[in-house]
Amino acid sequence: MKIVHVPTEIAGQMQTMVNGLRLAGHESNGYNWFLSYLNYSGDINITDAYELIRIVDPIARYADVIHFHNGNSFLANNIDLPSLYANGKAMVMHHWGNDVRTKKITALLNPYQIPASYFTDERIHQNLMFTSKYIKHAIVQDYELYPHVADYYEHVHVLPLACKHEDIPFAYPSIDNRNPLIIHAPTNREFKGSEYVEKAIAELKRTKRFEYRAIEKMSHREAMKTYLTADIIVDQILCGTYGMLSVEAMAMGKVVVAFVRDDVRAKFPPELPIVVANPDTISAVLATLIDQPEARHNLGIAGRYYVEKYHSLNYITPKLLDIYNSAKGGE
Repeated sequence: MKIVHVPTEIAGQMQTMVNGLRLAGHESNGYNWFLSYLNYSGDINITDAYELIRIVDPIARYADVIHFHNGNSFLANNIDLPSLYANGKAMVMHHWGNDVRTKKITALLNPYQIPASYFTDERIHQNLMFTSKYIKHAIVQDYELYPHVADYYEHVHVLPLACKHEDIPFAYPSIDNRNPLIIHAPTNREFKGSEYVEKAIAELKRTKRFEYRAIEKMSHREAMKTYLTADIIVDQILCGTYGMLSVEAMAMGKVVVAFVRDDVRAKFPPELPIVVANPDTISAVLATLIDQPEARHNLGIAGRYYVEKYHSLNYITPKLLDIYNSAKGGE
């Protein structure tokens, strides 16, 4: 099968999926027009909107399936979708969060307020109405995002975040360490709930022995080296699910702390080892983890195992291919 991913790399997912498809014997390539200081390494093509305009037709002729990301297609406002649809091109749209997360649905399901998305609720509705006229298959990473797109697409597939864990070194927290290192890495402080994390850290410093580091404005490669030294990694504590930092931290054998809503948690495998915390409980949760080095060690082992089982390319790629086959078959 020939698969093309465009146009937005989110948390290294495009290149990871492309790599998994190649390993499975398929022809796959990615074109990314979104660059950030994280600077994910990989062998997809860095491009821009002007270059994409010139290669839409050759790619459309080449690909059996076009896998779009983050609500975008080749051209601004997705104006190429009617033509691609009319020509019978198999397409899927992978939504990642702020491209579709509305204030209205978030307020209904999440007790904590998170920053507004890229667009207003009305604009998100308009975008989804237009896109789902031409693309019948959507992908989301879990059931936190599912309600935001379920009423639009004929098929919504839940595909966990992909991780090439074989390339990630791991080091479990030592049971002898009485001075654990806690790391928080806020790519977006408001979204991650960093103010609540740092308030808890300040409170705990008065009674507990531990070290704390905030990792910001650092390349992905450098950040990963730093994460490997941690015992506990605090991800996002507002959104209601876990992100790619949590997956990579678990792959490293670290304790991961994040807010996973009860309704979302119920859809994950029961052995999910993430320690759930929210703005109201983060201080107490961290206090317990600081005091329990053996529990940290065991959670680290469980995290690595969880990623190997549920986020590996061996697990993700067959599911992705099933989605493509459904899209090709017009189901």
